[in-house]
Amino acid sequence: MSVQKFLIALFVSLILLLIGLFASLTQLSSAHERHAAAELRRYESYKLADELRQSSDDLTRMARLFVSTGDERFAGYFEEILGVRMGTQPRPESYDLVYWDLVGMDGERPRPAGAAVSLDNRMREMGFTLDEFSKLNLAKQKSDALVRMEEIAMNAVRGLFSDDRGNFTREREADMVLAREIMFSPEYLEAKKEIMTPINEFLVMLQERTAAETSVIRAESRFWIGLALIFSLSTLAICTLGFLWLRRRVLAPLRLLSAATERVTRGDYDEPVGYESRDEIGALVGAFDSMVESTRDSVTGLVASNESLEESRRELEREKQISESLLLNVLPAVIAERLRNGETTIADEFPDVSVMFADLVNFTPLSERLGPFELVKLLNEIFETFDQRLDAYGLEKIKTIGDCYMVVGGVPTPQADHAQRLGDFALAIRDDFEKLARDRDLDIQIRIGLHSGTAIAGVVGTKKFAYDLWGDVVNVASRIESTGSPGRIHVSDGFMVRLKDSFRFEPRGEVELKGKGRMETYFLEGRRYDGHRESDPQPSRS
Repeated sequence: MSVQKFLIALFVSLILLLIGLFASLTQLSSAHERHAAAELRRYESYKLADELRQSSDDLTRMARLFVSTGDERFAGYFEEILGVRMGTQPRPESYDLVYWDLVGMDGERPRPAGAAVSLDNRMREMGFTLDEFSKLNLAKQKSDALVRMEEIAMNAVRGLFSDDRGNFTREREADMVLAREIMFSPEYLEAKKEIMTPINEFLVMLQERTAAETSVIRAESRFWIGLALIFSLSTLAICTLGFLWLRRRVLAPLRLLSAATERVTRGDYDEPVGYESRDEIGALVGAFDSMVESTRDSVTGLVASNESLEESRRELEREKQISESLLLNVLPAVIAERLRNGETTIADEFPDVSVMFADLVNFTPLSERLGPFELVKLLNEIFETFDQRLDAYGLEKIKTIGDCYMVVGGVPTPQADHAQRLGDFALAIRDDFEKLARDRDLDIQIRIGLHSGTAIAGVVGTKKFAYDLWGDVVNVASRIESTGSPGRIHVSDGFMVRLKDSFRFEPRGEVELKGKGRMETYFLEGRRYDGHRESDPQPSRS
């Protein structure tokens, strides 16, 4: 048999077996889905029954609280719980979770309300059997009947009593004793028990129905698992036989062909493959030997040409590396990559960033005493010290203007902890600067300002690229810095709020900012926990 015919027969057999395996697994998956659906239906039904029980308990608790305290707030909660159950009040979201215990003294709710839907409608939509529905409905009817006793007790506290028509229109002196007797009477407790009995019977019926459904589904699953196992074993057997045949008729000659290929790769074109056959593999080996013989005559000339091309490629690679190095020295790496990919206009909006301005105080008098060379050397030493911190904290330097240094966090790559990174960076460069000033005996100080907000960043220019930042956050950060104190880190209230749990701040009070009015500001003192500075791991770029 030729290799082609054998592969066709093998392929057809495997396809048929895989189709059978896939069909078995599909049926098995369907059985698992039905099992999961039955369990989910049981769980949702249980939640519905539990909500009926919980609403009854909540009504009892609110009625007793009102009877005990006379606080109308609890009467209002009582009516709202009843309204949610009847579908006349909006149903709070996730009402099956703890709700009324989380309602504050001021009435503030833990979660918003959704659409109004009655408990009766939810019971009908759940798809209960007639017996199950009757049990749950009986519990609800008994709970509704218990509401009448609770209303009698609550109205007795208000001094209102039932008339001949059952309405609470007769006014007398409030009877607290009667109200409490009703709410804690044996009749009341017996009525509560009568509510819980059909709920318990409902849960038993629900458990039995779910168990019966899952039993049938498990039997189906076992059948399909067995069938899938048969198909799998058959597939494995055919694959094993096919592999043994192919190893003898295909893999063995291919190993010879591979060895010949390695010899050709090393430059040995003289030894043939050494395999003869009348099938497709034999034809392939013959074609390979002919190709090797034809190639041998061309290799000598190609070697010389390749040496020349390789030298040209190395030169181009060196030029490319120089260009990329210059571009990365001007722009952030991700921005440089976008420019290389053909973007001509780069402008991105960042909803939350942090900006820092650092300025040297008393630097102008010092610069007048220094020569140009010493001035530039000093500035380069200071800013180089700052630059060495940038990568450790994952921040981006935007520019320097004279003795002013501007850094941003969260740009060009958004960072959730940009404010924390910039806060640590500001503390670090303040310490670095103070050490440098002491070592050099310089009568200058650093003043730092920090602010957080929305910004736009982009590339400007076509000949000399510049990555810059715009927005109100830049203006406010600059004015925060200019109104700060030498040697201190001045921050806005917006920046402080982001870090108040992990950093220490000293209130500065309100400061007048040009064009912004008065703003509450703070001084950043340090980390809340001692020992977090140079010894701790620094943030990495994300």
